[in-house]
Amino acid sequence: MSVTQLHDTFAAMALVAFAGVVLMVVARLVPSVASVRFLDGLYKVQLPLAALVPTVAALGSLYFSEYGNMWQPCRFCWFQRIFMYSSAVVLLLAAIRRDRNIKWYGVTLAGIGLLISGWHILLEHGIVVESNVCAASVPCATPYYVSFGRLIPVEGGIDATGLPMTLAKMAFCGFAAIIALLLTPQPLDELTEDHDGESAAS
Repeated sequence: MSVTQLHDTFAAMALVAFAGVVLMVVARLVPSVASVRFLDGLYKVQLPLAALVPTVAALGSLYFSEYGNMWQPCRFCWFQRIFMYSSAVVLLLAAIRRDRNIKWYGVTLAGIGLLISGWHILLEHGIVVESNVCAASVPCATPYYVSFGRLIPVEGGIDATGLPMTLAKMAFCGFAAIIALLLTPQPLDELTEDHDGESAAS
């Protein structure tokens, strides 16, 4: 598999992850028997899935940098890596220890990463102007490769065609998936058991 094909594969995985985020949000907003069962089932594998997302993203980004024609991360890519890599370590430990108390730490890391990714996407689409610091090293506004579309610089902005997926958009989808998974609600039967246990203890 070539580097560009691998990029396309990761881009497809990111789109699937984001579709999962949308499905989780809809399940929360539109209560039904099916949505409750979906969220209850998801809660049982919440931590392993939340750990899988940043781990795959971290390994993918390392591969692109080390073996993918030596792709050089830009300034904002480094910022996103900081939060993706730390999320991978924290959530892997939480999954191994089955520690659901990690939720708010993981959501905080992913939330900051999501904001950075969002800003990077705005740079790539020409909605905000790239700083001289970025442009002087590895340009943040010019992605190395784009899957499923194109981002073409034109006079006055960027012409986006298709469904352009860059590493910044993949990171955005990953951070969003982590947040959605960690915020999956606890099943009502478990909440009742916890409440009964607390009442008996008191």
